[in-house]
Amino acid sequence: MKRVLKLVFTIVAVLVIMIGIMVPNVFAQQFEDFDYSIRGGEVLNFELDSENTSLLISIDARARGELVITLPRAIIDAKIDSEDIDFEVFIRGMQLASYEETITPYDRTITIPFKRSNDELSIVGTHMFSQPAVTIQTQSIEQTVQSKLNEKIPDGQAKLLIFSDTEWAGAFQSSNIEFTEISGQNDDSIIFECNSNLGRQSLFGAKIQKLTQDGYLELFVIQNQKIISQGSTETNFGEVYITDNCLSNSAPTPQGGGCLIATATYGSEFAPQVQQLREIRDNQLMNTESGSAFMSGFNELYYTFSPTIADMERESPMFKEAVKLGLTPMLSTLAIMENAETESEVLGLGLSVIALNLGMYIAAPAMMFYGISKKVKSVKLS
Repeated sequence: MKRVLKLVFTIVAVLVIMIGIMVPNVFAQQFEDFDYSIRGGEVLNFELDSENTSLLISIDARARGELVITLPRAIIDAKIDSEDIDFEVFIRGMQLASYEETITPYDRTITIPFKRSNDELSIVGTHMFSQPAVTIQTQSIEQTVQSKLNEKIPDGQAKLLIFSDTEWAGAFQSSNIEFTEISGQNDDSIIFECNSNLGRQSLFGAKIQKLTQDGYLELFVIQNQKIISQGSTETNFGEVYITDNCLSNSAPTPQGGGCLIATATYGSEFAPQVQQLREIRDNQLMNTESGSAFMSGFNELYYTFSPTIADMERESPMFKEAVKLGLTPMLSTLAIMENAETESEVLGLGLSVIALNLGMYIAAPAMMFYGISKKVKSVKLS
């Protein structure tokens, strides 16, 4: 009998120890879902109530204080259609009249004040995603991308392919379309305008974040039956950022061309330096006869080498930095042209800028080289 009792006691003790090990792990997993800070007390437990779309929080309130908690949209949110509305916050069953909140596309952070002995808080939303749906892949991502490559996409357009097993949100943009926010769950695809023509190099970019700790996110952009950019992440709340040039549907021509070298150097057609060049061309040079004549001759020469230089920059970061260093003095002198309004001003200031650049890029290095060679020659003679 004693042996039986001893055996039962041992089994019970082992079970108690196992439960003691497992329960903290469960609580830790729940605590990891939320980023929070508390003053005047301690958080004891989180509990998600899917039926009532609410988050229950048990606290040990030792004094007057506040709880600041970040609520990932992938877990709980409050919306009517696509518009955010306020969460309902209760303290021991009494609704809180107001609270501070900070909103981002990925989460919402709220500050809840509490008094001593307040031991139960609840945050009620409209949506809960504690168990995100999972898409069962009938074919691999590589096979899906290959099948998409075989599909015809209209000229001047590209397709953004999103592969994921969780929620995501972000935005995309190209030189042809404005900044567009997107969000979704699992796989999706979006067709957007992305066309480089008439000598103008157009760009696109997409930045999308995984809204959960677990899962994966892969992005592909395809155009003209080619993959022109791709990226992926499996990290907690990972983000994928991709950017590249749109493909041209026709051979570039000199007239109306874009700043290929500057765009490749500064990474975007919307960079301030590229905008400066475009504005001087459109607002000063192209509005006068002498400026238009200069641009016509310049374009014929520029487009014989600029695509090659731009490609070399994209292939070599060191070369790109060297080009950026070389462009800086020229961009400084071109600022003079912003004051030109009349034909005579464009002609006079334009010649001044050309003279300054010839001096900086040719005369000054030549004089420096001559001085160094003369000094070396005198040292040899002595």
